Amino acid sequence: MKRTNSIIILIACFTAMQFSASAQQQLENTMSQYFRNRMLWNAGFTGIDGNKVSIMQNRSWAGFEGAPVMTNISGEVNFGENSAAGLQVMSDVTGILYRTFGVFNYAYKVKLNADQNIRIGISLAFAGDRINSKYIDQGGVIDPLIISSINRKIQYDGNIGGVYTNKRLTVGLSFYRLRENFSVKGGEGANLALGQLGGTYSLDIGGNEQLNLKPMMMVRLYRTTGALVDLGAQFEYDKQVNAMLVYQSTGNIRAGAGLILKEIGEANFFYNTNIKVANAASQQYELGMAFYLKGRK
Repeated sequence: MKRTNSIIILIACFTAMQFSASAQQQLENTMSQYFRNRMLWNAGFTGIDGNKVSIMQNRSWAGFEGAPVMTNISGEVNFGENSAAGLQVMSDVTGILYRTFGVFNYAYKVKLNADQNIRIGISLAFAGDRINSKYIDQGGVIDPLIISSINRKIQYDGNIGGVYTNKRLTVGLSFYRLRENFSVKGGEGANLALGQLGGTYSLDIGGNEQLNLKPMMMVRLYRTTGALVDLGAQFEYDKQVNAMLVYQSTGNIRAGAGLILKEIGEANFFYNTNIKVANAASQQYELGMAFYLKGRK
């Protein structure tokens, strides 16, 4: 019986690790990253939208027991004349696995002229895994191989990103997991994201800055699958109401909307269809909130 329990646990661990390897892509595939929390995909955006604390939860593969639930708490603050710092703490629960991430960001702004800036950002990231004990029969014997493969030491890595902005155009480029992705044996077969390129162009409808439309494009590169391309637009009215509609090259539609309370914060809800699986995207629900801090701009 003990041996049977170990085999069952081993199979469950293997399955969960496959989900978890895919679930990592949520870090680069969240929907808040498009325009409500851009620091999520590029360290260069740290502080660009002011000082704030953000809370986000993403649920994917809805309807399956043990489906990934990723919770992100982040904060960013400007200091000095051209510097900004950020911190992200993330918990990704997938089946029997708990995965914890932490990311420290630093960004520096280089002023080219009154309307043009370049922002360079770097990140130090760490991650650790452990078993969710509620799925384990405490009376059984757990294979040491399972314990050693799940309860690993904390892993460290880094990201780098750059952002160019002028009065209307914003373009960003980010590279992820520099140590893991660019080492000879990096990734261990997981379909990790290599990097991301994105841009938006701001259109002032009516000429009074009340109605703003931003066409956007995002491209993500992965280790083992083809690139994902997002095409869509962001909409904001009177800096109080926002909306987003994005078409993904897999056929999925991503949409969201939110309300902004000036000088207080905002709340946003996003949804991703399940037309076709895009790495870990599948069907997703995402709720994001932000609280503005003093000295926001």
